[in-house]
Amino acid sequence: MPPTEPRNPLYLLLLLASLLFVVTALAYAIVPVLEQKAADAGQLPPPSAFRDALRKDGWRWLLYEVGAVVILSIASMAVDRLRTLQKPRDQATIPPMQKGKPSS
Repeated sequence: MPPTEPRNPLYLLLLLASLLFVVTALAYAIVPVLEQKAADAGQLPPPSAFRDALRKDGWRWLLYEVGAVVILSIASMAVDRLRTLQKPRDQATIPPMQKGKPSS
């Protein structure tokens, strides 16, 4: 068996940044709807600093997280490309033709 390549350490960071983006996007979309439903039912939700910050700066959080995902994606691809270029290549991919023998 050929030796396995070491894992790209940026993949874990990319996964975490992507997960954070998804969680933030869902919170940014769903929390106001839940607050409105609670208000329509006549029960105001208790004050929350997190909800206030999400309402005020949630769009900025999403932009930062998208930026992090883009940067980590490009960096991961660059590391993979560098590893590919540093691998030793096989001497020949097509066997040379021998004199006097036609190729099949």
